Amino acid sequence: MGIIARDHTGGVVFASGRVLFHCASAEEAELMACREGLHLALQWIIPGPVELETDCLSACKAIKNGAKERSSYAMLLVEIQELINELREVDILHSNKACTEPFSKVWLRSCPDFAAAALAADCNPVVA
Repeated sequence: MGIIARDHTGGVVFASGRVLFHCASAEEAELMACREGLHLALQWIIPGPVELETDCLSACKAIKNGAKERSSYAMLLVEIQELINELREVDILHSNKACTEPFSKVWLRSCPDFAAAALAADCNPVVA
């Protein structure tokens, strides 16, 4: 799973990734990544609006359904909802960006080289 957090100017706050060995499905892996990203956001991001992007449409819909979800991932979704409630302003978005590189590492104020070009193309930096 891969997580990249950026600030309002598009600058990287942190990037994190690790290989998941025990997942029943791609949806479970994506939900686990969302949970970890929200955990890290609570620790490293100044309070304010947060956009959580996932490339898994079913995970996006499940998170938006919140407590109404009764799938095998219900407890994982409850944890995600609790984190969203702590962060207060979280927008859940579906995107088509995915990471396929296997790694286990955390980067502070930077990101892995293979993601840098995609991040630069994805962001319109704010100029003061």
